[in-house]
This record gives sequence, structure tokens and C-alpha cells, in this order.
Amino acid sequence: MNVSDTLAAWRTRRRAIDGCSIGFVPTMGALHRGHSSLVERCRGENQVVVVSIFVNPSQFNDPSDLERYPRPIHQDLALLQSLGVDEVIVPSVRELYPNGYRFRVEPHGSDLVLEGAHRPGFLQGVMTVVRKLLNLVRADHAYVGEKDYQQLKIISEMTQEFFLPTQINPCSTVREDSGLAMSSRNTLCRRRPMTRLLICSGL
Repeated sequence: MNVSDTLAAWRTRRRAIDGCSIGFVPTMGALHRGHSSLVERCRGENQVVVVSIFVNPSQFNDPSDLERYPRPIHQDLALLQSLGVDEVIVPSVRELYPNGYRFRVEPHGSDLVLEGAHRPGFLQGVMTVVRKLLNLVRADHAYVGEKDYQQLKIISEMTQEFFLPTQINPCSTVREDSGLAMSSRNTLCRRRPMTRLLICSGL
């Protein structure tokens, strides 16, 4: 498994896999069985599996929320290696946003419902970073969970709108035994009072 922690290293690796069918799973790390299911499907449908780990600051409107977000990078890399991932991209904020947050992708006003209404700047941050990652990876297929359905819908529409060659493949939600959708944020919820559970789970 090759781990690229700079964009220069990734571009070198990308040239080496040109001509192969490439599948891509974008993540913010703190991986769980939901992510594993995305990777496993990707592994079964492509010659090369690429996973990104990037905690995207532009989709957090609360700095303390960004600070608390779990980042178990060594654990994540070990899991990805066990799943047979070929390439992992772990870029820095400085490289993905070389001009700060000067350039961005804006959602349409009709999308500002649900998370778009309650988390200002969230969809803008998601769309912007996903477009950057899709441009860098140039995958044939990308795999996105249905858990965050609004994000999935907007990402799919964005790739079509900008004529990006990557096909977005929806993947079924993986749930805890309790029925709660698996999420990296669940680890934070377990350390908080039960009254915060609905907020943390995204419900």
C-alpha cells in the first residue's frame, strides 16, 4: 500500500496507475465498518483502490468541532492495508487549499435545507473539497454512502454539472446493532450526555 502525504507524491503515483480502472473512496478518517463496506465494494469493481483521508476544515462552522474530530491515522492505515487498498492520499490543508478558501463551489439556494440550512457553509465545504479530490484522483468510480443522503445527491449532481468523468456510486448504510447509522462522530457521542445523541448522529 502506497501512502502519499504530498500532492507531488500522489501525482507521481497517479501516473504509475494510468490505464487501470480506478475506484475512489473519499473519507475524513476515523474509519469504521461503514467505510470498510465502501472499500470492499470498490475493491471488487476496480483494479486500483484509492482512499483519501482528509479532515476538511471548510465544512466545519464550529472550530471546536473541527478540533475534536477524531484522527486515529495509524489505526486507519492499518485497516486500509488489511482491506487491500492500493493507494492512500493524506494531503495537508495547505496543499489542498493553497489560496486559503478563496475559491469554492456554491450550492444552489434550493439545496439549503436539512444540513444545508442548519450548518452554514457545510455543503459549500463538502462540494469544494470533493471536487478538488475528484480532480486529483481522476477515478472511474467513486463510492459514497447513503447515510448522508443530501451530500450524496449534491455530489452526484455536481459531477454531472461540471462534466467530471467519475461515476458516483451510492452504497448502502451500515448500522450499529442499535440501528444507529455508523459514523465517525459516534465515538464523540459515546463520550457525551445522551441528550446530545440525536445531534451527533445527524438525525
